[in-house]
Order: sequence, then structure tokens, then C-alpha cells
Amino acid sequence: MKCRPQENLYCAGMRRAQAMQYDLIVIGGGPGGYPAALYAAQHGLKTALFEQRETGGTCLNRGCIPTKALLHSTEQLRELRSSSVFDGTPQLNVSNLYAKKDSIVSSLREGITKQLAAAGTEVIKGHAVIRDGHTVVCEGTEYTAENILVAAGSVPAALKISGITLPGVIDSDRLFDDLPEHVARLTIIGGGVIGCEMASVFTELGSEVTLLEYQPYLLPLMDREIGRSLQPILKKRNINVQCGAEVYEIVQNDGSLECHYRVKGKEQSVQADLILVCTGRTANITDLFEKQDLVEADHGIIVDESFRTSVPGIWAVGDAIRGSIKLAHAAEAQSLYAAALIAGQQPQTEPHIIPACVYTSPEIASVGMTLEQAKEQGIDAAAKKVTMNANARSMIAEAERGFIKIVYDQSGKLIGAHLMCERASDMIAEYTTAILSGLTVGQLASAVRPHPSFCEAASQLFLSAAQELQKQ
Repeated sequence: MKCRPQENLYCAGMRRAQAMQYDLIVIGGGPGGYPAALYAAQHGLKTALFEQRETGGTCLNRGCIPTKALLHSTEQLRELRSSSVFDGTPQLNVSNLYAKKDSIVSSLREGITKQLAAAGTEVIKGHAVIRDGHTVVCEGTEYTAENILVAAGSVPAALKISGITLPGVIDSDRLFDDLPEHVARLTIIGGGVIGCEMASVFTELGSEVTLLEYQPYLLPLMDREIGRSLQPILKKRNINVQCGAEVYEIVQNDGSLECHYRVKGKEQSVQADLILVCTGRTANITDLFEKQDLVEADHGIIVDESFRTSVPGIWAVGDAIRGSIKLAHAAEAQSLYAAALIAGQQPQTEPHIIPACVYTSPEIASVGMTLEQAKEQGIDAAAKKVTMNANARSMIAEAERGFIKIVYDQSGKLIGAHLMCERASDMIAEYTTAILSGLTVGQLASAVRPHPSFCEAASQLFLSAAQELQKQ
């Protein structure tokens, strides 16, 4: 049809809508991408998903799943070795361990691929580049959609020191590319989640492990008591933990690597056969846009609370956005929230209260605010803690030291929980639900928890907090 000048914008929109190939294009096949693609397709949207590597993203192929597969088996080994009722020296077949890891990853990846096919999502392999708010180019072919969802994930942050590119110095994304059956001496730079978990794995596999963390305590993004409590446990397991360590150089020396660092100004070094760098991750948005200033970005894509970017039609979730908590389940929650809005549905997920877990032994889990964070925000809050020493289930399991800590405001409403104990990654769901629901410590105290169980330790904790509030 012919348009009059005042109708040009309207007519351009009409032509664009008629020419669109898809309702939604998703860039990234990890936990921030494929759930959105599935949701959209299941709600009648014609959907395409672009992924240049394996379906499932970093979490499934190089992160969460393979590391937890190794952690589960090596923790079984540690429990047998440290048990008071088993004789002999249990052994672990490393070849079988790696084969089990690969089988789990392969099975889960195949499951995702089948789900996408069944939903009618078109999966396109290759590097996608966003041209504008409705256009993506991949391998020279142009694709158009009403909406584009960026779920490109993250890549390991580069540590800018001399020797970082030497052979034998790897990041967490490359760890599983060619994993040796035995590493005699392993140095890990970074005492965050990945560093602590990998230190736990390799010490049980017989490696001499050194763990270097720049901050004064491990797991610096969590409640500080957690990191300070984990350090002596790891040291007890023959892991050389050095906090406050500033790594400044890696050199080759007589066929091995040598990592140089400072602690309180004193220069030290450690020799290693392999150095694993785990110093955080950064948004994977390099070469994502044809014009780098297309969307507003600063250490990640800037989005609003609904995950819309500065460009209409472009959305972003997960590790690719600024200030994101880089966790698979956070990316999935955000992707489902955005997909629901794109599909014209009411979102059923709450993507802003996200639990975080560390799969060491004991497990660690956290949700909501620490007491320090609450006070920084001007909240009149209190914290209360119970140790797991007298918990019957912990004694039966011969568990290490542990605790449950809660943070609550003066109305009694739970605003944070920080667990370091057996099954913490499962137990944290109760606390997440409580925070989302605005429950008070009194209401939580009224729930009956099974005996014997790890979770029952919280019953007395909630009751004690409620009683203190009543006295005020």
C-alpha cells in the first residue's frame, strides 16, 4: 500500500511486522537462553535459538554440572576415608570418575536438545551478531524478530599479570578440555566458589593444593563468617590456604610453574604443575553487537527490572547483564520472567531473591542480606545463629563444624539466611520461600520439622529469635 508522509512511521512498522521471521530470537543456549526459548515456543511464539557451542551453555558443559559430578564422588571418598566405622583405604578410579561426569553431561544435553525440538524451537549453530532492535546476523545470513533476548552468558575474567598465558595456566572454562588423571601440584588463584570447590576435589584426588585469595577471607561475596569458618576446614584437609595473597607473576622454572605472590608485603612463591585461575567472570558481550554502542552497557548490558535494554525489542538476562549474580538458576529465573512478558503472560517467577550455594563439605548456602548489608541500608536488624554441634543428624553423619544464621528486622520478618552445614543447598529453599512470602521468625517457629534432620536445628533458632522480639 502507498503511504502518505504522516503515515510513514506507521507503515514502516506494518511492513516490518509483516517481514519478521520470528516472534523471538534467543542468543545463547545456556540456562538463561533455552528456558526462555522453550517457554516462548510452548506459548505459541515462533522462536529461534542461536548457540555457537554446545547446548546447555557453560553451566552444563564446563561449569556447574561437571564440577558437582566430581565433587559428589570425591566427597563420598572423603567420607569413607574419615569415617570411624570403615576399615581399609578406599580407592577412586579416576577414569571411571571422568567417564561418569561425561555421561551425565551428555545425557542432560541430549535432554535439552529433545525438549527444544519437541517445542518447535529452531536451533541455529553459529555466532550471532545483533544489527539492530529486530535483526540478527549469523554466518552471513540475516534473521529478523519482534524481540531479541540476549542470554550470552559470561567468560572468565582475565587476570592481568605476567605469565598468565604460559602453558599450564588455565581458567575454569578450559579445565575440562583435557583434564589429566593426576595433577601432582595444583595452585588455584581465587578463593571464590569455583576455587574452593576445585580445591576440595583435587585434594581428595591426591594433589598438593595451594589456594590463593586476594581478600582477607575465602568466599568474600558471602557472609564473612562463612569464609572464615571454611578456611580451617580446608587447611585440615591439607589445602594450603593463603588469604590476603596478591599474585603478581607466574614464571617457568626448571620445567614447572612458579607462582609469585605477596602476603602483608612479604614475597612468597609456590611451585605447581598446573595453575587454575578462578578470579571471577565477565559478561560475554564482546562482538555481540554490530555497533558496540547499540545498547547501553557498562561491565554488562544495562537493563530495567523487567530485563529490557535501552533499545526497544532487545532484552537481556543472566551473566550478560550488569551487576548480575552469576548463577545458573538466577539466569533461568530471569529468562522465564522476560519470556513471560514477551509472550504477553504474567510472570510466575520472582527473579530478584536468589539463593547462592557452594558445594564444598560442609555445603554452604545463602539468600537475602547479611547483617552488615542490612545495617548499610538503614534497616534495624538483628542476627542469630545456632551451631550444628548438638544436632543429632550432624553427629550421625560425622559432619564438620557448621551453623545456621538468620537475619531479621524488628518486625520479625526474615530478610537473610546463611547456612554452613550438611544439605545446606537443599535447606536454603525454605528460607528463600520465607523471605519471598514475608514470613516472620514467629511464623517459621510454628512449623514442625522432622527429627532427626539437619533442618530441625532451625526450629529452636526461630523460636529463640521470636522470644527475644517479644521481650522488647
